[in-house]
Amino acid sequence: MAKRTLPGTRVAPSLLIWLVLVWLLLWGTFDVASLVYGTLVALVVLVLFPLPSHRWNIFRRPLRLVTVALYVVVDLFGSALRFLADIVRNGGSVSAAIVHVPVLSDVDHVIASAANVVSLAPGKFVLQIDRPGGIWYVYVTGVHTGPDVDKAVDDVLDMQRAVVWAVAGDEEASAAAGRAEEAKRRRRTGADRSGEADHGDQEREDR
Repeated sequence: MAKRTLPGTRVAPSLLIWLVLVWLLLWGTFDVASLVYGTLVALVVLVLFPLPSHRWNIFRRPLRLVTVALYVVVDLFGSALRFLADIVRNGGSVSAAIVHVPVLSDVDHVIASAANVVSLAPGKFVLQIDRPGGIWYVYVTGVHTGPDVDKAVDDVLDMQRAVVWAVAGDEEASAAAGRAEEAKRRRRTGADRSGEADHGDQEREDR
């Protein structure tokens, strides 16, 4: 007889809480209605797209989670200030590009969590995840020169690395850190141009 999957393996409480928190941050509201809708959306996602049967507890390393949360808050403020400065400097317009960033994790729910966190910041949004190719396509603003592209890619790599460090196991976190450093090294030496914006991707948009 086939062994039934326990409810706890399909809808992990810690993952449900994480998705609700991401929902609230994305909407920027913390009222009862947002909490209820966020919970319903998270439940639908977890039921329709169940994770593998192992349990995943995002809160097993609370100190790491708090550290990353503070890092995200600082990045949110910094990104907002840079976004506003770019608008003021360019008379109401912002420069933007789509950059290619290597994916640092091999775990689907860690990749999704990192993509959500990156997309919280003003001026950054993960447009697409090429899972087989291990590449994120990220829309970023405030990009004028090559060094701006490098900084944007490094920022996304560092955010990925921080999220993996907080929510994944030590082995996965160590592997992600190594991949991040290798991606930066290859880009600095010109061995890998995947982090650069495609020709024609850079654009100027009226805001």
